Amino acid sequence: MLKQHIGKTIGLFVSQLVLLPEIMAMNGTIDLTQLHGTELYVVIGFYVFQTIIGIYFGNRYDRKACVKDLIYQLKSKDFAASTFEKIAALVDRDPDSRLTIYLLQTKKDSHPQQQTAFEQLLVETTRKSDIVAKWSNDQYLIIAVENNAKPSTIIKRIKQNSPISFLVGYATYPIEGEQLQQLLQVAKERMYATRTTK
Repeated sequence: MLKQHIGKTIGLFVSQLVLLPEIMAMNGTIDLTQLHGTELYVVIGFYVFQTIIGIYFGNRYDRKACVKDLIYQLKSKDFAASTFEKIAALVDRDPDSRLTIYLLQTKKDSHPQQQTAFEQLLVETTRKSDIVAKWSNDQYLIIAVENNAKPSTIIKRIKQNSPISFLVGYATYPIEGEQLQQLLQVAKERMYATRTTK
């Protein structure tokens, strides 16, 4: 949590650090305890203004850091494709596991801020072991290794907090395909079938 607000924290700290010598300098020339009326409002206003400036620039830093962190965590299409075979090989050795791919498609006219919030949600909702990739401008791929004995809750968790509506299709390896392209085709068919039945 602190990492998400490190910029605002530093900005607030620096603004107060800058204000300290200014107050000390003013105290040497002006008796701050004797201030009243307009003079007092000016000093308080200056303090509030400088504090807001510190938080503002700190917030800008946090937003940029968040975007950089998000870009780092969202994998590329090539990375997902090249990693799929390695994950599939691991699943083949574990009879208690299954590999499921989820294909999510958002509306093409979604607001950029909503799209960014959706991408951040995907990263935060999935596990570190899951592969979350941007498959196209409005499509996202999740490759997840799940327990055969437990139903998946990934999509349910995403839907509960998603800022935008989306379509989803899924396919399971190796029952519905052994190659990524085969699984993607099954997932797309399920996704479009869901759209036509709504």
